[in-house]
Amino acid sequence: MAGIYIHIPFCKTKCHYCDFYKSTDFGAKTDFLVALKKEIKERKNELQQEEIASIYFGGGTPSVLKIEEIRDILSLIEQHYQLGEDVEITLEANPDDLSESFLEGVKTTIINRLSIGTQSFNDHDLKSMNRRHNSRQAVNSIRAAQYAGIQNISIDLIYGLPNQTLADWETNVEQAIALNVQHISAYHLTYHEGTVFFDYLKKGKIKELPDELSLEQFKLLLNCLKEAGFEQYEISNFARKHCYSRHNKAYWERKKYLGFGPSAHSFDYHTRRWNVSSLKKYLQAMEQKLPYWETEILSEQDQYNDYMITSLRTKWGISVAYLEQNFAEKFVQHFKSEAEKYLESKHLYCTNNVYLMSTEGLFISDKIMEELFFLE
Repeated sequence: MAGIYIHIPFCKTKCHYCDFYKSTDFGAKTDFLVALKKEIKERKNELQQEEIASIYFGGGTPSVLKIEEIRDILSLIEQHYQLGEDVEITLEANPDDLSESFLEGVKTTIINRLSIGTQSFNDHDLKSMNRRHNSRQAVNSIRAAQYAGIQNISIDLIYGLPNQTLADWETNVEQAIALNVQHISAYHLTYHEGTVFFDYLKKGKIKELPDELSLEQFKLLLNCLKEAGFEQYEISNFARKHCYSRHNKAYWERKKYLGFGPSAHSFDYHTRRWNVSSLKKYLQAMEQKLPYWETEILSEQDQYNDYMITSLRTKWGISVAYLEQNFAEKFVQHFKSEAEKYLESKHLYCTNNVYLMSTEGLFISDKIMEELFFLE
């Protein structure tokens, strides 16, 4: 089973924290849709008729498309790819795009999951992030989607924001739980170079939240969601029973996927491919029939490091048996040697020869994974 990711690069405004490729110039939207459909058709043989388990519209802001445009893309995929019987089809959406007519339109397509970019239920935080919606719109959009009959809804939240108190964060989490959604993705703010927040941080206009407070917010998140019946199946992802994001889970399980559109990535076990992160260059290359992507052949070391990144962050952890079956002895010994100190510090624990991160380990996961990497 494989996945398809479709990158819709258009945004009405740019959020201060976001480093995903996007454009606020809608003038090229028609040309983009033509090029996107061309890419979808041209790459139809890459999966060799393997069934598609998930389709994910990401961005950017996919909900800026018209329902007819979304339906055309899906129809093209249905024509050229083999969809599984129970395929998960997710559309990322901003709350202010989810009008009654748009939601009614969604119900006429084969989309069966919404990922709503709520980010916060606090108006001050939303304004500081340069989000287009307010807290009232966030709540109303989720309720409207539920009323429209969409039964699988995920929302995004961000914590670790400048000046965000523990009480502020608790209110956010409680509101998310009260809305009875099926999935919550909660991410700690990262100051990515090139974003407005990164610039503000360097100029001293804002300050990072102290690590101690960030950890308190993370622990509060874990406790509140666990009590509410959510399972943490990945560092930042929480789901009610049977409501994992199948698409994202496939990334962490290192299954095949195709990525269409500017900046989209693809993976087929042995190679990784990424499209150019420029709408202009993507369109020019498609028009001139030139390559618009780069490809990397993954060495055994690359594949080992990928396994560290994707598996340790999940509830399924790192399996020593899998390492021994798939990698040379030097990789297995490196892992055991580097993991030992984190076992002693209780950032990792081992059960039935599977290594997993503790709550404290989850909060410093990037550091742990970096040290588990094999570098020559």
